[in-house]
Amino acid sequence: MTSLPIFWVDAILLFTLLEWLVLGMRSTRTQKGLRFIDISAGLLPGWLLMLSLRLAAPPDVSIDVFACLTLAGIAHALDFYRRYKQISG
Repeated sequence: MTSLPIFWVDAILLFTLLEWLVLGMRSTRTQKGLRFIDISAGLLPGWLLMLSLRLAAPPDVSIDVFACLTLAGIAHALDFYRRYKQISG
């Protein structure tokens, strides 16, 4: 089975943190889209799951795990986009 270095999980964790900061600042400044609390509530569960994977992970992660993380990220992005469109009208 092919594996990837664990730093990819670190990169996803960092990207999610940056996403939270950018979306939160945008929401606060423009007062459009999802509220800051909704952004935080939407990102926190996934971020904590990824963090738990990171803390329990061996030095590398199987490609299957990485594929699941990728699909979860896509589903998350589609969900946020759907909710943003509902609010924006």
